[in-house]
Parts: sequence; C-alpha cells; structure tokens
Amino acid sequence: MKALHTSDWHLGRALQRRSRDDEFDAVLAEITAIAESVQPDLIVHSGDLFDSYRPAHKDVLRALRCLNAFARIAPTVVLGGNHDSPELFDLLNYVAALRPDADQHRLRFVHSRGDTNPGAVLDFDSRDGHQRIRLAALPYVHPNRYLHLFPGFGTTEGAYATGLRELQEGLLARLRDGYAPERDVLLFTAHQYVASAVPAQSERMWEVREPYATDADALPQVAYCALGHIHKPQPVGAGRLPARYAGSPLQMDFGESEETKSVTVVEAGPGRRTLITPHTLHSGRRLARFHGTLEELGVDAAQYTGVYLKAVIRSDEPVPRLGDRVAELVPQAIVVDVEEDCAATRASVLTGADAADDSKLDITAVFSAYLAEAGTPGQNADEVVAAFAHLLNTPDATSAPSSAEQLLAKALATPWTGVARSRTETAS
Repeated sequence: MKALHTSDWHLGRALQRRSRDDEFDAVLAEITAIAESVQPDLIVHSGDLFDSYRPAHKDVLRALRCLNAFARIAPTVVLGGNHDSPELFDLLNYVAALRPDADQHRLRFVHSRGDTNPGAVLDFDSRDGHQRIRLAALPYVHPNRYLHLFPGFGTTEGAYATGLRELQEGLLARLRDGYAPERDVLLFTAHQYVASAVPAQSERMWEVREPYATDADALPQVAYCALGHIHKPQPVGAGRLPARYAGSPLQMDFGESEETKSVTVVEAGPGRRTLITPHTLHSGRRLARFHGTLEELGVDAAQYTGVYLKAVIRSDEPVPRLGDRVAELVPQAIVVDVEEDCAATRASVLTGADAADDSKLDITAVFSAYLAEAGTPGQNADEVVAAFAHLLNTPDATSAPSSAEQLLAKALATPWTGVARSRTETAS
C-alpha cells in the first residue's frame, strides 16, 4: 500500500500583500506530478487547505481543480484544519457528491462542527484489491469546542490534550473494530500540535503552545500518522513512531528561509515495516534574510536572484533612501522588507550595574534615544519626552478610593457563600 501525504497549503496566503498565486499553481502542479508518478492507493491532506475561513473564490477554484486531479489518481481525503471553515467543507462535500464517481468516494472532506464527536473512520481498497486501508481522521478541534465535548475536564493546563486523547481513543476503537491483521493497513491523520514538534514560526503561535500540546506518546500505534498544523516538515517522536508532519509546500515566512519543503510518500503493509520517503518540492520562490552592510550586500547580490529578501542593513550613521539603495544593489531580488541597524541611533541595553548606580542613569535621555531609534519625528519626540519628564518628576498623589473600590473591598472582606445564604433563609 502506498499513500501520499501533503498538508498546510494555506491557499490565499500572501507575503506582505504580495500575491503568491503563481507559486501556488506551480507547487500544486508539482505535487500532482509526484502523485501521478507514485500512483498511491490513497492521498491524505492533513488540514489547512485554505489560509482563511472565507477564502477568495479563485482559491476555492484552485483547490477544487487540484483535488479533482488527485481524485482521478487515487481516493483523496482532506482534513479540516484550524484555518478551514467547517461550513465551507460542507459545501465542498456537496460538490464532491456531484462527481460521476461519487459512489466510489474518491474525494472526501472531514471537518469538525457542532457538539457531536468529530472525526471519521474511512475504508479504502488498495489498487490490487489485496489490502484494505483503514483511516482514522481527526480534524482540528478548537479549544473552545472541546469544552462542549468534555465539560467535566475543566480548563486546567493539559485538559485540552486529555480531551483530544479521549477523542483519539474513540476513533481508534472504531478503527480496530473488525480489524483483519492479514489484510488491513491502519492509518491515522490529525491536525494538532505534538509537543516534540518544532514550529516554523509562521503558524498561529498562540495555538502551538504547551497548553494545546499533545504528547508524542499519545499518538496511536498504527502504520503511519499523517500530521498537519506545523509548517516545518519533520518526523515526530524522535523516530520511535511512523509519524510525520508533511509541512507546508511553500516557505510561508522568513522564519522558514532555511527549510526544504516536501510531500511524503508512505509504503506499508500487514506485517512489514513502514517506509517513509519525503519528496522534495522545488516550486515557489525562496525566502532569504540578510544582515550586514550595504557593501556586503553588494558582494553577495548574485545569491539573492529571484528570491524574496528581508534585509537588515548595519551602518554607523543613518543611510538616506536606504530602501532605494538596497533595491539598486539587488535588482534581481524581490525586496520585501528593509530595516536599519544603525549604531548612531541604537539604544543601549541597561544592565544591573546601571540600576545599582542610578545617579549615572538619565532615564529621560534613554527614552529619547529609544524614540530616535523608533523613527519618531523630531517635534513629536520632543513633545513626548517633555510629557515623560513631567510625569517622571511629578510625585504620585494619594487619592481616596472611589465608591466602586469601597464596595469591592467590602465584598471581598465578606464573601457570599451558599452556606451563608441557606443559614440566613433558615433564620428568617
């Protein structure tokens, strides 16, 4: 059995308002060509098909064209990610049901909506008919939704991971129901953050923090776990498990400038070890970062041909028309962002020694230097510094607490309890 695993397309994503439609078209064509060459028995997309809950019509069309091409090659399952709208996936499922081969379930969208247990267990026959592929699919479950699914778990740290684990166990029980070891290959796909994974820094960072992390040891023991949510392609569980994040097909942010993008081909069968092979993707512009002087940028200009460039220019004094100077030095690059690292305007970092001898520390001067580094215009900076100095030199006035503060203090001093209330009612 062969499966192709891709993930986190984020169709519609721009790079600081620069459209990447041509790059998406190129990389999706490249993934389709890999699928045609490999001829998998199943294609799994593990979530974040789109970058927005309300993608542009052109991005929906781009997705459907590619997924229809996938479905002609092999049955295709698309999992709902944290960027995907369940309602839109309902619509896409309706469109898939209009296909002439709808009875063969060549294209399916699995999402999470409502207060019912999310997820699905799907069965597919291999091309030769000798094996059955059983896929347990767990879409992204928003932390707010899990409170409805598991009201008894509370909101303590780790409760979300506990809820996900219970969902997984329910899916796995269904997956193993009727399991035939001599012919069945078990797969699991989920859109979630596993604690050992290394984020690419282009994800929604509040959703890839420890309170939302599941443990790698909680992943099921199946032939392969196809994971989505993290944009950096990587194995999970220090190689102990056949589990992998396929990652995004394009470099989404400058934090990914050193990454090689890929899709994953999985070969597995009853009683045999799983073989996982990443296939490198070559489409899409490279994102590059430069930190140095203008002279050094000029020397290295050739290596930035055709890339998106973020440049941090180091100088002793402010450089007039810095953005124009950078563009002139690297005319073959697409300059996305230019920052100045100027020694003359750089703020000094305060140390413990400064705090110990505050007679030498002019806080107003330090604040003024910070405003200069931030680029605050001179007249505005002078007004802000004057206001800052006035506040700094004005002693705090002690005012009487407001009536609201008095009521709050009284309430805190005599807290209401159910026991106290019942005693009062009994006495009356």
